[in-house]
Amino acid sequence: MNTLAAIAARAAIQDREYVSNYVAEVLAARDQACEGLRRLGIKFFPSQANFVLFDAGDRAIPIRDALRDRGVLVRDRSYELPGCVRVTIGTRSQIRRFLEELERLWTK
Repeated sequence: MNTLAAIAARAAIQDREYVSNYVAEVLAARDQACEGLRRLGIKFFPSQANFVLFDAGDRAIPIRDALRDRGVLVRDRSYELPGCVRVTIGTRSQIRRFLEELERLWTK
């Protein structure tokens, strides 16, 4: 981390309203991600963190690659949990886009 990034991080953390709003956004987006995965019938692992793992089975790598081609970045975690993909929770609009793209791929 460079000095400028450290200064920005310190300022952001000191802005309690910003931090509170960001935490609320991430929590809402995580709920949205879990509900979207549930709606699609995709097994996932509930999380208290800023990411959710879902089980794409033997489609994990193709799903990761196809999402990347659509500008949505997720991580293959099959080397730890076979068939699992990790989606980092961002904003609700980012998760909406992830779910829209995933639904297009999943229902093919």
